[in-house]
Amino acid sequence: MKDDVRVRLSHELSAGEKEATENRKAKVLECLKSLGIAHDEDTKDNMPNITILGSGGGLRAMIALQGTLVEMKKQGLLDAVLYLCGVSGSTWCMSTLYKDKDWTENVQDLEECLCDTLSKSSWDLHKAYSLACQAAKDELFSLTDVWASFVVYKILKQYDQTTLSQQHDASTSGTNPYPIYAAVEAKISHKADENSPGTWFEFTPHESGFPGLGAFVCTKNLGSKFKNGKLKDNSEEKSICYLQGLCGSVFGSMEENIKYLKELVLQIFSGGLRGEHQYAVGGAENTAEMAMPPLGGGTHRTCAHCRSALLLLEFHGHASAGEDCEGVFEKLKEVLKEHKGKNSYQKCCEMSDTWGSKTLAARMEECAEFGRIFETEHGGKFYRNLLSLRGSVSSACKLFWKICVCIFRWRWGSTHNFLYKCDAKSTGLDKDEVINLIDAGIGINSAYPLVLRPERKVKLILSFDFSNKDPFKTIKKTAEYCEANNMSFPKIDPEKLKDTDTPSSCYIFKGKDVPTVMHFPLFNKENCPDKIHDFRERYSTFQFSYKEDDVKELLKRAKMNISNNKERIREEIQQIVSSSTKKF
Repeated sequence: MKDDVRVRLSHELSAGEKEATENRKAKVLECLKSLGIAHDEDTKDNMPNITILGSGGGLRAMIALQGTLVEMKKQGLLDAVLYLCGVSGSTWCMSTLYKDKDWTENVQDLEECLCDTLSKSSWDLHKAYSLACQAAKDELFSLTDVWASFVVYKILKQYDQTTLSQQHDASTSGTNPYPIYAAVEAKISHKADENSPGTWFEFTPHESGFPGLGAFVCTKNLGSKFKNGKLKDNSEEKSICYLQGLCGSVFGSMEENIKYLKELVLQIFSGGLRGEHQYAVGGAENTAEMAMPPLGGGTHRTCAHCRSALLLLEFHGHASAGEDCEGVFEKLKEVLKEHKGKNSYQKCCEMSDTWGSKTLAARMEECAEFGRIFETEHGGKFYRNLLSLRGSVSSACKLFWKICVCIFRWRWGSTHNFLYKCDAKSTGLDKDEVINLIDAGIGINSAYPLVLRPERKVKLILSFDFSNKDPFKTIKKTAEYCEANNMSFPKIDPEKLKDTDTPSSCYIFKGKDVPTVMHFPLFNKENCPDKIHDFRERYSTFQFSYKEDDVKELLKRAKMNISNNKERIREEIQQIVSSSTKKF
């Protein structure tokens, strides 16, 4: 049996990554010689492994990373980079670039294309609806499908139906850095300490998996059914747009995202509904879209089962906000009274009696449990009833029901678990048929744990922080993570990181036998003196679209962080090359 249909249990790098980075090192050596850093006697074996880290930050992060890479190329530094690793919005930039197999050579032209696409192109709401209806046919449909169809597609103005494994040539030839996309597994993240290495998940064009657990699968087979470590039922690889939705879906707290999704669903199926969260459909530019007839034909008003699903949403909204649910309980009991012998009615009565004595966390656990019972007992009847409906109405009902249940159960990134019944008991995942992969921004918001894998031998990390608030949160949390897991990381002096309101453009952390970290806050006293707060407000994470001038301004500020620090970057590379015998 071929290796690509088996789970690989090992902490070693994949054969594909080894080949790609070996090819890339020739380009790195050539670049360092052009910078006057390397010498003729130097070889690929003693070249430093340099990584660019792009943090999360929505559309702001996507644009800022693009500007950063363009300026790195202009200053002759980009070809010295071996890895490019991103979280959330930074992965949007990466996934767009790697459609071009020679993107590092064309990065300036690609910036112009990005600027035009984001500021001048449009999206098709009907296409988004059609894509979501198609996705709803999948047994593992989740909010990630909704996010990809209605949010990512709208923000990026393109629905990329290519796949990550198709980035093979762009990542292997040596022309470009090797890409690593980050996520975390929701159940492990919820149960384990946030410093548990087992939570982190990485996607590359060759393999995807849990580096902390040493468990990987061929990327083209991720999402297929595995059992006992072997491929059992092959599924089509998810699209790049789905991956963009998975990696870039955290824009605020759970409560903010719940409100956002509820508004979005009601706008889709009601037509013209205006909620308090204008960002739910991108702001004023969508006035015409909001005035359209409901795409689902007003489904939730006419279908009894859809009205029940809407009631679930109402209950979940009140519960998550810590509001009184007595009125909603009465409505639920009225709907369920003809099923008094069923668990859903009994569970509803039980929750109603004990609700006031429970904490918010306990209430949300009760909500999730009720959602599971409700879906199990009433979902089958609902789907049978769909058979009697006309095609478009049936699709609308199915989509509406599935979205409501997913919101109620807060189901994201549902993926067949390739470790199911695998001989990997230590992972703790062998009993789960499904894993849930979500935006890594809920954790450190910068994928240090992935590039700090010992096997990657990274010696210099260029960390670009595109966060909107504390520009040092990522590096402080990484220091805690590394200390908890006995990983090599430079000591972080908290005194250096006190000025979160007016940070400098570059901070350098180094030490003996540890990687050097250069940390670059996006907005700082060098590239926007006396206006840092204004720029943070102007480019908030919930800003889902920018005018052309705003895109160009953000690109300009990001580029300044490279041009203002080009010599410092070159000096750090020189120091690492000079001490290339350091052990890591």
